[in-house]
Amino acid sequence: MKKQLLLGSALLAAISVYPQLKQRPVSVGNISSQIAAKFAIEPENAVTTLRKSTTPDLSPMESGKSASLPPSTINWNLLTGSQNIYGMLLGESQPLQYNDNLNAVSFIHRKSATYTPNPAVPSSAAAGVIVAMVSTNWGTTFDSTCIWSDVTNWGRYPQGGIYNPSGNTNIANAYVVGTGPTVAGSSFTGNFYASKQLNTFDNVASTAPNAQQFFPFAQTGPVTNHGWSRCGFSSTDDGIVRSAALLQADNTTLAALRGYAIAKGVFNAGAFTWSTDSIIPPALIEPATGDKVLGFAPLMAWNEAGTVGYFATIGTLAGATSQNIGQHPIIYKTTNSGVSWSLLPVIDFNSVAMKPILDHLASTNADTNVTSPFFSDWDITVDANDKLHIGAVMFSHSSIDADSLNYLQQWSNGGELYRWGHTPGNRPYLYDFIGDGSGPWNFVTIDSCSSEQAGAATGSNGFNENPWDPTGTNGSKTNNVDHRIQLGRTPDGQYITYSWVESDTNFTNGSRKYNSLPNIKTRCMSIGTGTNMYIVSPTEINVTKVASGTGTPNTSVANRATLHYMSPVTGSATISGPNVDIYTPLTVTNSNPFSQLTNNTTWYQSGKLSYTFPSGVGVKENAQNSASNSVLYPNPASNNATLAIDLKDNSTVNITVLSTIGQLVKSSNSQGQIGENNINVDLTGLSTGIYLVNIKVGNATSTKKLVVQ
Repeated sequence: MKKQLLLGSALLAAISVYPQLKQRPVSVGNISSQIAAKFAIEPENAVTTLRKSTTPDLSPMESGKSASLPPSTINWNLLTGSQNIYGMLLGESQPLQYNDNLNAVSFIHRKSATYTPNPAVPSSAAAGVIVAMVSTNWGTTFDSTCIWSDVTNWGRYPQGGIYNPSGNTNIANAYVVGTGPTVAGSSFTGNFYASKQLNTFDNVASTAPNAQQFFPFAQTGPVTNHGWSRCGFSSTDDGIVRSAALLQADNTTLAALRGYAIAKGVFNAGAFTWSTDSIIPPALIEPATGDKVLGFAPLMAWNEAGTVGYFATIGTLAGATSQNIGQHPIIYKTTNSGVSWSLLPVIDFNSVAMKPILDHLASTNADTNVTSPFFSDWDITVDANDKLHIGAVMFSHSSIDADSLNYLQQWSNGGELYRWGHTPGNRPYLYDFIGDGSGPWNFVTIDSCSSEQAGAATGSNGFNENPWDPTGTNGSKTNNVDHRIQLGRTPDGQYITYSWVESDTNFTNGSRKYNSLPNIKTRCMSIGTGTNMYIVSPTEINVTKVASGTGTPNTSVANRATLHYMSPVTGSATISGPNVDIYTPLTVTNSNPFSQLTNNTTWYQSGKLSYTFPSGVGVKENAQNSASNSVLYPNPASNNATLAIDLKDNSTVNITVLSTIGQLVKSSNSQGQIGENNINVDLTGLSTGIYLVNIKVGNATSTKKLVVQ
C-alpha cells in the first residue's frame, strides 16, 4: 500500500509537490444510487428510494510499509450473529459503545437466526427482534439480553449504549438503551426506543412500563413526527441518552428532507421519558425539485459531561459561494447540554488555508478555477479541549450547480473508472478538520488510502469486484465497502483513534483499486498542548491482517473486514516512554461466503493497540504523562480522596472538582516535588454522585471521574 510514513505537516509538504501531476478526470458519475443503498429494508420488499437529480449525465471529457511496530495485543473473537447484513449498513450508526464509568462494552444488533425470543414471534417479525450484547471484562465474555420484540413493528438499523445512573458503579443498576426505525411489512412505520435494566440477561424484552416505546409517524407532543432514528447515539455523564433522526414530510421515503430531530431520553422513575428537539438548517434549495441539499445520515458528538455537543450533517447552506457550494459539513454547537444550538461558520474552502486539500481534487467541468470537495465518508468526535474533529475522505464535485451536487468526477486507471486517479497526489486522503467556531477551521492530514469503495448497483464502477453477492430483482449489492471512517477518543479526550478500511491492491484482482480485500487500519493523534498539539503517531496498525508479534491472526477478518464499527469512546491511554497503549473496541460483520441475506457473523476485538510517538514529543509531554497517569483513590470516596502523581520535576499541581454539568465545587493548588506525590483532595460537603476531577500540571491537563458516596 503506502510505501512510506508521511504525517501531518510532513505529509502536506510531501504531497504539495504533486498538483502539477494531477490528471484531468475523464467522466462524471451519479452517487445517488450509492447513497440510496444505505436505506434499504431488504431487497425483496424495499420501498425506499432517493430522489435523483433531474440533470442528465454529462458527456465524457478529454480522454506497505515496513516500519517497526510496538507490541499491540490484537485478538479477534466470535461475538454474535444477525439474520442479515442490513442492520449494519450505515457507518454513522453507533451500535458499539464503551462506558468507562462501568468498564462495560455493549453491542446492539438484530437477532441471529438461532436466537429465540420469548414469547415467540412470527417468522416475518423475527429479524426485527433487537438484542444487546454486554461485557464487563473487555470482551472475554459477553452476555446477551433481548431489548425489543414486537410482532407488528419490527426493529431495523439498531444502535444504542448503556445509561448509568449518577454515582453508580454496579452494572446491575445500569440500563441498556436501543433506538432505530421500525418496519411493518414493506413500509417504515416509526421508531422504537427500548431499554432494559442490566440485572437480568434473558430472551425476554422488558415488560416494565415504557421499556418498549414505539413512536409512530405523525406522533405529536414532546416527541414530534420523525424517522430513521439510527445515527449518532450517545450516553453522557449528565444522565441523558440521545439519537439523531430525520424530519421529512413523509418519513417512509427519503425525499424532501426538512431538517433533523434530536431524540433525548431522560431517566425518570424507572423509565425513559423521550422528547425531541429540531435542527432546521438554512440549506440551499434544488431548483428542479424544491428539496433542500442535505444528507440523510447526521452525526452527534459530546464531551463526557454532556455540556458541549456538536450536531453535524452534510449539505450546502443557502448563500454559499464558489468552492463552498457542495456536500460539506454543516455544524451546530451547544454549550448548555442542548438547551440551545448555534450554527457554526463553515469550513471555508474559498480560503487560502484550504488550498493544499483542493490541490489533490479535480476542479469542476464548467470552471477549472473552482474545486469543491464532496465529503464521502466521515465521522466526528470531541477532544479534551471541547473542539470538534471531523475525520473525512472526499470526492471531487463535477459541478456546483444546485441540481447536480450528486455528480462526481471520475478517472480512468488500468481500464477501470475510479473516483480518484490513484496516482501520486491523486488518491483518497484522510483529513481531520478541527475547530469549535471560535476561529477558522484547521486541518491535519492523517493518512492516505490505496483503494476506494466498489459499486453497489449493477453496472456501477467496481461492481464485479464487490465481494458481496447480488440479491433482489435488480441484482444489487447493498454493501459497497466504503472507507467507513470511525473516530474514537479516550475518556479524557487526550487521544483520538482513527479507523478506516482499505485494500492492498498488490493482491486485488488485476491490482484494481477497489475495496475487494478490506482491512481495518488505525492511526492515533495526541491532542497535546502548546506547540505540541495534534501530533499524529507514525504507527499505522493493520488491525485485521495482524502483523507478526502484535496479536493473533484470524482468517475470518483478514482481508474480509466489512461493515466495521469502532466505539466512539475507547479505553484510557497508558503511556510508557514514547508508546501509547489504548484498548480499542472494534467489530467486523461478514459471512463466509459473503451473502447479504443469510445469517452473518460479528467478530469483536478490544485488545491493546500500541502507537509510538516521535522522540521529543514524549520528552515534551512529560507533564502530560504525569497528569494522565495519575490515580485517584479510593474511588468511590467519601470525605477525602488521594491523588497519586509522579512528577518529572518540581511542579504546581492544580486540582479542580467539577459537577457533571461543569460547575466548580472545589479547587486547590499543591506544590509537588520530583517523584511520587500523594496529594489530599478535600471532598467534604459534596453530595453523593459522579464528579469530574481536573488535574493540571503546567499546561498539561487530565480529567478523571470520581464517585462520591
